[in-house]
Amino acid sequence: MHMRERFAQTFVLPVLVMLAAAFALLSALCVNPAQALADSYAYGVEIQAQVQANGDLKVSERRLFELDDDVNGVYWTIPFATNQQGLTSTVSIDGVSITDYAEGGEPRSFQRVDAAENGQDGVYTTSTDNEALELKVFTPHEDGDVFYATVDYTLTGAVMAWSDTAELYWQFIGPDWEEDSEIVGVLIRFDGAADSGVAALAGSNLRAWGHGPLDGSVTLDAAEPLVMLDMPRVQAGEFAEARVVFPTAWVPELAASDEARLSTILAEEKAWADEANARREQARTIVGAGSTAQVSISAIFLIIVGYLKFTRGRSPKPVFQETYFRDVPSADHPAVIAAFMENGDVPDRAFVATLMKLTDERVIALEVQTVERNGLLGTKEEEQYCLRLLNRAAATDPIDLAALRLYFGDVSDGATEVPFDQVKYRAEHDAEAYKELVDDYKAEISAQLEQRSLVQNDGGTLKATVIGIAIALGIASLLFFLFTDFANLGAFAISILLLIAAAVVVMTYRVYSQEGVELREKCEALKRWLEDFTRLGEAVPADVTLWNKLLVMAVALGVSDKVLRELADAVPRDVREDYYGGYYYPIYWWCYPHGHLDSPTDSMRTVQAASVAALASSLDASGGGMGGGFSIGGGGGVGGGGGGTF
Repeated sequence: MHMRERFAQTFVLPVLVMLAAAFALLSALCVNPAQALADSYAYGVEIQAQVQANGDLKVSERRLFELDDDVNGVYWTIPFATNQQGLTSTVSIDGVSITDYAEGGEPRSFQRVDAAENGQDGVYTTSTDNEALELKVFTPHEDGDVFYATVDYTLTGAVMAWSDTAELYWQFIGPDWEEDSEIVGVLIRFDGAADSGVAALAGSNLRAWGHGPLDGSVTLDAAEPLVMLDMPRVQAGEFAEARVVFPTAWVPELAASDEARLSTILAEEKAWADEANARREQARTIVGAGSTAQVSISAIFLIIVGYLKFTRGRSPKPVFQETYFRDVPSADHPAVIAAFMENGDVPDRAFVATLMKLTDERVIALEVQTVERNGLLGTKEEEQYCLRLLNRAAATDPIDLAALRLYFGDVSDGATEVPFDQVKYRAEHDAEAYKELVDDYKAEISAQLEQRSLVQNDGGTLKATVIGIAIALGIASLLFFLFTDFANLGAFAISILLLIAAAVVVMTYRVYSQEGVELREKCEALKRWLEDFTRLGEAVPADVTLWNKLLVMAVALGVSDKVLRELADAVPRDVREDYYGGYYYPIYWWCYPHGHLDSPTDSMRTVQAASVAALASSLDASGGGMGGGFSIGGGGGVGGGGGGTF
């Protein structure tokens, strides 16, 4: 085991694991699982309530249903509760309507009937027992339908008159709803205020509190007067209620008790508000600590990875420092050079470079053929590139032999001619066999690259560990962000960016041997020289054999088609036009377009990329009442209940 790997496994990796565990533990301890989002359909709720002069509460409740199943209808349950004066509440349904989005948004009024069966439409029923009224609205809908159900009802017992104040104590969302109530808005008005002669004074004779989700808010408007409550969500199993004190003159027809109530209300609400504010402060502390942990742990993680990369992962300094290199950088196969410069991956240009090398060695030849193809208007002639096998026995390198098997098959197959188009066709129609040949070709390249020992340490263990920890930290950060109701987007975003940066840094971890560093520098310098050759105005080397090898290296190093053609143009035409064995010797043909065809290098790169894509596709197919936040406590309001679908 290398010293760097021992250092990573005995010191750095345990530290990274402990950081990930610490953050995961922090997320588990600080997050309330009950705050997780619902995984089924959501509601939208809009409630308008009018306090009548006699103390009745006229309510219009509109609730949005987005269905995830077929249903026969929806239902409400509104319990009978005893208010603070010992009176039992009552409720009566005044009307029901359904508004379907699919039918233009026009409401349909429903009729009350004594009894109905599943499948009926346009009717509703009510039933009562000693505990609650149940409303069933028969409106069959299918999975995916969206509609509003509006229920108008009158509630008694929610409003009480005391000697010193009137009080509305009403639970407008009960704990028995099947699903979360999303985006809840409540508007409370007072019909008797205008004629009472008593003006509203917010914070004096008009105060309001909300009980339920801590992210709810209460707003007073003394000019109307009215009270508004807003909540992003009331989760199933939780309740939300309003408590409002206002002048008794606004409910002149409601008999008042001799008991004074305001001081008791203020004391109760102050205690609940103090507790709620303490919980809010705790939540802010948790969010602050968690956000700090998100950023700091991810930053420390990046620093450690960067330390490993730029200290333990540093390659030796190259001796070669020249801008240009004008020779073949090593005796390695061009495909090995191409893979080495791609950090071990075999690029498409490696296939092309191998074929050019085999052409240069006169193992194969490149030709343009004219073929007839059937079209809508009959047959027509088209040109295509074709590889022709000249002398298989002349190929001795294992990479070259693997390439010949890939394109021409085994000796027993007897194939001597392969059109470029046939490469993609084989990948599409004989994926398994073609993949095996491609893998054999790449394996030969990887084997030779491994034998060269140009890379001392590719950081495989470290890369896998860092990526795994980055994913774990990212998931922990996401869960914390979700479970704290998206409290700090900035900290979450910074944390994720730091983790991505750490992953990017570790993927560049690669320690080259001295020979590997020198070879890489020479390859980069050779590519610069080839790309600048025309601008430099230098002469072609006298050794044309060397120049041919440099053309092959140019493809292996990834120069553009334009540069490759300029390099070919630099060679005198009479040198380029060499005939051998009756076949036009076409190494320079790889550099030029022919007729309506692109250059063979570009065409083969395109075909090779398309064959890999086709191969993959073929295999895949297999506190004080002045408004503000809600408080905890409460639960004494009449109303509530719940509902859902049936």
